[in-house]
Amino acid sequence: MDTNKYKVIITPTAFKEINRIYDYLLTDLYAETAAEDLMKLVETEVQNLKQSPRIHTEIEKFDELDRRYRRIVLKKYISLYTIDEENSIVYVAHL
Repeated sequence: MDTNKYKVIITPTAFKEINRIYDYLLTDLYAETAAEDLMKLVETEVQNLKQSPRIHTEIEKFDELDRRYRRIVLKKYISLYTIDEENSIVYVAHL
C-alpha cells in the first residue's frame, strides 16, 4: 500500500449538502451546466485530497474532539475537511 495515499470519506452531512446544492442549481436556477461543473470540481478536489490532503489552508476551527479543519474554495462554496493522520483518512465534513 502506498503510504502517501489517503482514503477520502464524504460524511453523510456533506453528502446531503452536495446533493442539496446540486438540486438547487438544477431545479431552482435551471443551471444544468453550473450544477455539472460544480460536481466535476468536487470530484477533482476529492481526488486531489487522496494525494495531497495538506494542500489547502488550515482554518481556526476546532470541534469538541480538537480536530483541525482545512477548507477548499469551490467557486461560491467552501468545503471543510479534517485529516486523520493515524489512519490516513480525510473526512469531508461540510460543503
